[in-house]
Amino acid sequence: MNPVRMAMIGGGPGSFMGPVHRRAASLDGLVRLVAGAFSPDEARNRLAAEEAGIPAARSSTDAIALLDREAALPEDERAELVSIVAPNHVHAEVAAAALKRGFALFCEKPLARDIAEAREVVELATSQPGRVAMAYTYQGYPMVHEARALVAAGTIGDLRRVSASYTQGWLAERAEQHGNAQAAWRTDPARSGSSGCFGDIGVHAQTMIEFLSGEPIAEVMADIQVAVPGRRLDDDGGLLLRMTGGARGTLVASQVCAGEQNRFEVTLFGSKGSLRWAQEQPTQIVFTDAAGRATIVSANPAMMIDPAARAALRLPGGHPEGYIEALANLYRAFAWRLRGLGECPLPLPGIDRGLSSLAFIEAVLESSRTRGWVAVKS
Repeated sequence: MNPVRMAMIGGGPGSFMGPVHRRAASLDGLVRLVAGAFSPDEARNRLAAEEAGIPAARSSTDAIALLDREAALPEDERAELVSIVAPNHVHAEVAAAALKRGFALFCEKPLARDIAEAREVVELATSQPGRVAMAYTYQGYPMVHEARALVAAGTIGDLRRVSASYTQGWLAERAEQHGNAQAAWRTDPARSGSSGCFGDIGVHAQTMIEFLSGEPIAEVMADIQVAVPGRRLDDDGGLLLRMTGGARGTLVASQVCAGEQNRFEVTLFGSKGSLRWAQEQPTQIVFTDAAGRATIVSANPAMMIDPAARAALRLPGGHPEGYIEALANLYRAFAWRLRGLGECPLPLPGIDRGLSSLAFIEAVLESSRTRGWVAVKS
């Protein structure tokens, strides 16, 4: 098939997600970068365009101007898909502009800085079903889908408790005061939104709990804090939670755990046993039965029960796959959909997932402020 033509917004020099998305999108040859507004700075935008092989005519420091120019090109030349990897304050405006101009949308989370800002995007997306995908990268890991299938098949029995922990250490000091551009915007309420740590990584834990269990989080009681003096957004916290099916749980998210890199683990406990998936060992699930016997379930297509998990595997068992491959799985599934090749077995996070995370953040902030249980809006 002809690759889906993509324009990228954000992702210039110094970006973390820009290079990751470009590599992931190109991995299967199903998506081709043809245009970009990589940075509002002229020199940085020009450098990014040159490195990506994008001609000056298909590049701009102004995202909306770029979308206007692309929309005016012949249908068989212009970008078809817009990938947003810019800081959070850019997301809602550019997402709405892209959908209004007929582009499909692949957006880094969050969808917007808050629910109010997301309303127009949600309305536009609702009128164009299947044209929006959200980059919740961890949902692209094959063994995450296998774990979900095992839970749905009753392997752990009735769900009783969930536990998620996502800890990093890169903000243990005020990196935003020492030239770290990523830290500067992620700790700035104007650019990041109403939450720091929970908006950045806490929503990944929320998403994983809900995806693996098949149930939404119904209520939260949160205690979040600014651990590093002078910082303007939360960098650490935890919460108790109640699932819609009655199970209880805990969720911890912190970016001030000195020495940690990217430790993300989720465990589901049932009446028959438990399942644990850890991001730093992504090709394995650990199942422990009621007697305490632990079994490692590895990424082996001959042994896996879930079609989506098997479809997401790229290598034979025993060959590790990682973060870029997981994101590439989401791009591949979206390209299949946009080219009308049928729905890829891998379910894509869509507009509902983006909105769910914003509702979760809103509930966490309110709960921490009021010191009580708060329902997560459906």
